[in-house]
Amino acid sequence: MAEITAAGYQTIRDYVQANWNYVEIRDDVGAAIMRIPTSDPRCSWIHAPGAQVLQLQVVITGSDAEITLPKTIAGAAMYNVATGGDALAVDTFTGATLEAPADQVKIVINIEIPQVV
Repeated sequence: MAEITAAGYQTIRDYVQANWNYVEIRDDVGAAIMRIPTSDPRCSWIHAPGAQVLQLQVVITGSDAEITLPKTIAGAAMYNVATGGDALAVDTFTGATLEAPADQVKIVINIEIPQVV
C-alpha cells in the first residue's frame, strides 16, 4: 500500500478548501438553520497557508435574515452543494443562543487533514 506524502496531503487540503463551498449552520437538535457559501462575507478561511488544520470562521448575528430569534446554534457541517447532498464534515459544540439582533456567534470549523486519531 502506498503512503500519502506531505505534498499529497497538501493537495487534498487545497481541494477541500476549493470545493467544499457551503457551510450549514445547525441548531441544538441538529436541524439546519441556514446553508451559505464559503464566499459569503460572514465566512473566512483563517488558517495559515500550508496548515494541516483548515479553519473556516463563520460569524452569525441575531440580525441575519436567516435567523428567527431566539435561536441556539450548536453545530455546523460542510458541503459541496448548495442544497441536499451528504455532509462532508460535521462539527458540534456547546450551544450559543442568539436572543437579540446585536448578539453574535463566532464559529470556527477545524478540518484536520490528515486527522490524528
